[in-house]
Amino acid sequence: MYTIRKSGWMSWMLQASMVALLSACGGANDKAASGSPQAVISNPPPASTASSSSPGTLSALMQTTKSTSATLSPAPQVLYTDTLSGPTTGGENNLGAYLSIFGRNFGSASDLGTNTKVYIGDNEVANYRYLGKAKSSDKTGLQQITVQVGSLAGAAAGTALPVKIVFNGAASNTDNSFTPSSGRILFVALSGSDTSAVANNIAKPWRSLQNMNTLKGAYFAMQAGDQIVLRGGAWHDTNGQDKTWMRFGSGIYARNGSASAWIHITAYPGPINGNAIEDVHYTTPAGASGGIAGPWSAIAGTSGEFIAVSNLRMDVAGDASRDAAPINLQYTAGPWRVVNNELGPWVAGNSATLNAAGVSGHGNGNKVLGNHIHDIAGTSELQNHGIYADTTAQNWEVAYNWIHNITGGSAVQFNDNEGGAGSVTLPHGGGIWQGFTGIRIHHNWLENAAKYGINFNDQGSTHKGTYEAQSWNNVITGTKLYPIRINSTATTQNMWFAFNTVYNAMTGSAGNKAYIMDEGFGSGAGIHNKFYNNIFAFGPDTQAGTTWLIDYSTPSTTTSYDFKQNLYFSNGQTVPSPATLGDNAAISANPLFNNASAGNYSLQATSPAVDAANQPALFAVDDDLVNAARPQGTSKDIGAFELIGGGTVPVTTPVSGLCGSANAQSFSVAPSSNLCSAGIASSVSLINSSGGGSSSGSGSWAWSCAGSNGGATASCSATVASNPDPSTPPSVRQQYSGVITPGSSTHHFAGDVSAGNWILVTVGVNNNAVGVSGTLSDNQGHTDIGSFTSLGNIYVDGMGTDVYAVKVSTSGAYTLTVAIPNQGSIHMLEIQNADAFNLLDVPLATSAGPRFATTAQSSPTQTTSRTNDLILALVDLGIGNAIPFSPTGSWQLVSPQTGTSITSRLYEWQPGTTGVFNISGTVSGSGAGYPGWETVLIVIKGR
Repeated sequence: MYTIRKSGWMSWMLQASMVALLSACGGANDKAASGSPQAVISNPPPASTASSSSPGTLSALMQTTKSTSATLSPAPQVLYTDTLSGPTTGGENNLGAYLSIFGRNFGSASDLGTNTKVYIGDNEVANYRYLGKAKSSDKTGLQQITVQVGSLAGAAAGTALPVKIVFNGAASNTDNSFTPSSGRILFVALSGSDTSAVANNIAKPWRSLQNMNTLKGAYFAMQAGDQIVLRGGAWHDTNGQDKTWMRFGSGIYARNGSASAWIHITAYPGPINGNAIEDVHYTTPAGASGGIAGPWSAIAGTSGEFIAVSNLRMDVAGDASRDAAPINLQYTAGPWRVVNNELGPWVAGNSATLNAAGVSGHGNGNKVLGNHIHDIAGTSELQNHGIYADTTAQNWEVAYNWIHNITGGSAVQFNDNEGGAGSVTLPHGGGIWQGFTGIRIHHNWLENAAKYGINFNDQGSTHKGTYEAQSWNNVITGTKLYPIRINSTATTQNMWFAFNTVYNAMTGSAGNKAYIMDEGFGSGAGIHNKFYNNIFAFGPDTQAGTTWLIDYSTPSTTTSYDFKQNLYFSNGQTVPSPATLGDNAAISANPLFNNASAGNYSLQATSPAVDAANQPALFAVDDDLVNAARPQGTSKDIGAFELIGGGTVPVTTPVSGLCGSANAQSFSVAPSSNLCSAGIASSVSLINSSGGGSSSGSGSWAWSCAGSNGGATASCSATVASNPDPSTPPSVRQQYSGVITPGSSTHHFAGDVSAGNWILVTVGVNNNAVGVSGTLSDNQGHTDIGSFTSLGNIYVDGMGTDVYAVKVSTSGAYTLTVAIPNQGSIHMLEIQNADAFNLLDVPLATSAGPRFATTAQSSPTQTTSRTNDLILALVDLGIGNAIPFSPTGSWQLVSPQTGTSITSRLYEWQPGTTGVFNISGTVSGSGAGYPGWETVLIVIKGR
């Protein structure tokens, strides 16, 4: 039997069938930063039963859903993108920028590129990198797709094109756009070089985002329209302006994007179809001033405009500077887009003062979308927040963020710290800043803050200006002080709150206890603050004596503070009647959340909030927190969640199983982790083994990843490693060294290679570098340099050396083809027993010089972290035949030079312990040419 809620089910079916025609808008529409919320036609998300849902997660929030026995594929819904523009050429495989798209109903990772496709204009994108959870997904349920856009059939730069996702034939809305630009792709990696980096070349990355000591790094190369792509790893750089990772500077060092050519800083999205965005993790060290920062006040309006930052993970160590925000817009004129970053934790340590936020700053038109901001600590002043917008902020959109555990301050704060409303002059002829206007705060989950949930504040002395904001579809819970605070002396105020759910707030001790605090001008001809259709519910931790509204200064009136048709639940406390607020349509009742103790604030079917918002709308709110269309019944529901239904058979979307990164690898014992990236893993079996069930180097490991809700099951396997002892250190199974001649040359081992082993390739070229103007390919399916794993490089006067790695997928003969118009040397090593996923334990360490070396030389030091690491040292001695070099210590020659043009050798050392090492020795003769000194230290990771 089905339980259908009024007309909602048929309404939803009609919406789902017409989405492609109607191009329904998303909640974070980029067309009008200061406009009212846009209309949304959305579909019921996949349902979950209570037994399979985690408390407080999206699946738990949506247990009450529409009902049918059919399996449906709702149309995708695109809500926003990380950048609005990017190059369509250059970069990896000359296919341009990476673009991340956020929304719902995108399918699963196994659908990407098949059942799920992305179009920009009329053209499908070049390739697909990721489909999975967005950073805020645990509370918002949003999905992310990342693609490389490609040429788009030569679309003209500067022309905005609609972005569309098609899943199982159903098309999304098309009101988000991407504009091709004439910029470039600048790669930055821990293994890069600021002296030899090349734009658009993934094999030639910069080392620094910004290095003010050398005036080098990607910052000094970037220009409007560029995309800066950071490679994964643990970053701690503080060589940027004012001890940051990067800060926008002045004069000749100013950098700006434009409306059609943004500068975009983002993480590398991983290989094609790899479904693994690289983890770019920046930590602000003690004493440093933060991550990515805008310009200082004296240069506002000259630098740091039209900037996007996405897909990063940034935190702050203890004892950092007072305003060391991970992303600090500072005095930008705007706009910035801060999208899908994880920001936090920020450890206070012994810092005397902390007064910034996970995202903080000034400016016009900034968007903070879909970030996970958490564990922001502070001092006793409580001035370190989740999001903090300061003087000159206007037309901000704060949406789809998950902000929690802000022990240093408020979740979201707009504070006119300079008291500038009605007096401060804006850049670019923008006139006088009137105050916080055009502020849109929606679809956020704000949980546990030491102060306020949403706070608007000034310094109490301006007595002029305008505050105008709309806040809707937010959950606010667990604030120690007032969940909503308005402390403004602006003479015009239009602060409107609708369809929010506020629960178990005001949990800390305070002299004044209220859900809404009016501390500024509470009345006046221009003050019209409104609160419609919200749920205000006390919880078990709400302090005794809490009331709905306190007028701390100028008393409000029912005209200046207008309450209509809210649901009030005092949870047994004695409070004034909502009628004293002027809310004559109030509902005083238990809202009947599905599971409030577990953080599930969706509504039961019998909730008094259902269909109760039947008055004229304060402003258009046409969806709920999880983008379900409003209304589902005869009227909208009060609060942040719309009841989607209450049937006995949930609507489900099939989720297909997907093999994890252990698939197609090699293991001496049965793998136990990384089995599935989607679905439920079975037990691992050993099949077709000649060793009587033991891992003898034959057969394979097999397992499956079971789909759910009718989704397909994936079959996965890995080879059995020939070495049954994972503690055996890596070793060189075979080597090859040869000469590169101008033109094309081929190189191969004497014997066959084995699947699962690694091949290390070093290419040294006289007066050139293969990564600059050459090509590589092999018979294992690597057709260009971009398909090899670049481990690093060193380019100095007279010599360029690149280091690459290849994971052997098929046993047999291995042939590598090199094409470059210069002579050089090549080494190839087949390495067995190395780590299955990462060849290197630590990044390469390189050194060069002197140009002419005939004395004792020593490389920089390098560190091992495993006792079974294998250490390799590439020593290039320059032009000449067999230039003598005698290493000290336990180094053994593993690959000699070949030919007469360049002396290049590889040495190995197995220390059997962790520690610091280097290679040193004496260059004792000139051979037949010009001896030099160039080293590359390579630490092969043991299992």
